[in-house]
Amino acid sequence: MNILITGDKGFIGRHLTRSVIKDGHQVLGWDISDGKNINDITSNDLNYVDIIVHLAGITSVHEGQRNPELYYNVNVEGTRKVFKSATEVPGGVPVIYASSSCAKEWWRSAYGTTKKMTEVMGEELNRSVALRFSNVYGEGQPSNMLFPRMFAGKISHVARNHKRDFVHIDDVIDAIKIFLYSDDFTKFDKIYDVGMGVSHNISNLVKRYGFKVTEKLGDMCEMEDNTANIDKLTKLGWAPKNDLDKYLKGKLDGSTKFKNYIQKLLPKKLGFWRN
Repeated sequence: MNILITGDKGFIGRHLTRSVIKDGHQVLGWDISDGKNINDITSNDLNYVDIIVHLAGITSVHEGQRNPELYYNVNVEGTRKVFKSATEVPGGVPVIYASSSCAKEWWRSAYGTTKKMTEVMGEELNRSVALRFSNVYGEGQPSNMLFPRMFAGKISHVARNHKRDFVHIDDVIDAIKIFLYSDDFTKFDKIYDVGMGVSHNISNLVKRYGFKVTEKLGDMCEMEDNTANIDKLTKLGWAPKNDLDKYLKGKLDGSTKFKNYIQKLLPKKLGFWRN
């Protein structure tokens, strides 16, 4: 199968690309880092494409508040171009595309609004599925996300009223593949939540792992609780396999052991290794 993956150099895109190539499929990548703007895609680029996984976009809630026009141009107009190109190919090309849990309360943010708009557009596409990802974590996640900041000891404050549903990247890839490898899109609904179906209070989570942080109320542009409803997804045979606490304990324990090793190895005058 020939698969077009937009945003193939991003966090989810990299993992998906490696996985489907391992499964024996061909991937055409389309990423801004390679000079390929999503707004430049046309039906001519899809002549030999069997299915599209559209992951390209920008995702920061706060940045979207500061630059809503950019978010509209990339997330909405870019997705519109993908959909248009897919429909112009004879017979059409099915599209699986990234939405977000933010689309549930889209009115809170410019980012959430752009994702809701793509879902509205997707309703008009015959063969399309929107996946509302919650908080995806795992190897290669952006360094500004919560867990990498915890591992680096660079977390200073959290929102005490925020609850987040964290889902491992491997489970996300498994969810995408349910749709990617299906030969019948007509049996699917238009929108699916992708998460664990369980949320964690952020303040309690970081405290449980020994971090002393300042607490504040979360910004109004952010959802308080983004717990996924995975009932529809589990009915398709999907189930998350990765445990959050096991992941965090392994990472934080490994980081501590490495730090202790370096402290013993280097002269004590190198104070930047000290607590």
